[in-house]
Amino acid sequence: MNELTQVDLLNNDLALFNIEFNNLKKFYTFYDENEIWNFIKIHPGIIVLLNEYEKYLKKYFSNAVFELRFDEDCSGTWFDLIVLTVWVDEETFYNGSMEYISKINRELRPLRRKLNLLGEVSLTKRILK
Repeated sequence: MNELTQVDLLNNDLALFNIEFNNLKKFYTFYDENEIWNFIKIHPGIIVLLNEYEKYLKKYFSNAVFELRFDEDCSGTWFDLIVLTVWVDEETFYNGSMEYISKINRELRPLRRKLNLLGEVSLTKRILK
């Protein structure tokens, strides 16, 4: 099944959407589940995108914690988005993590274009303490 068909199904079937949304919690930590649900409900392709991110994150950041947070643009001039934070140890943070993030972003850019999600998800890194 192609990605746009998956988005259509998620958009038209609330039960399926909720199942797939809850499946995200097996890999990602949610900062505020209700805010994330509300935003992803408007942009169901984010579920498809996050499933692809998971494959890359497992490959490059095996010992990290992955957190999703909704970031609301209070000024109204930019975009609301989901921030995907990769929490890594200090050594990983300073030794290669930016290259991995750049590689993931580059490789997923075509899918983001296809899903029309160029500004709705941001991948960043932080040091896990």
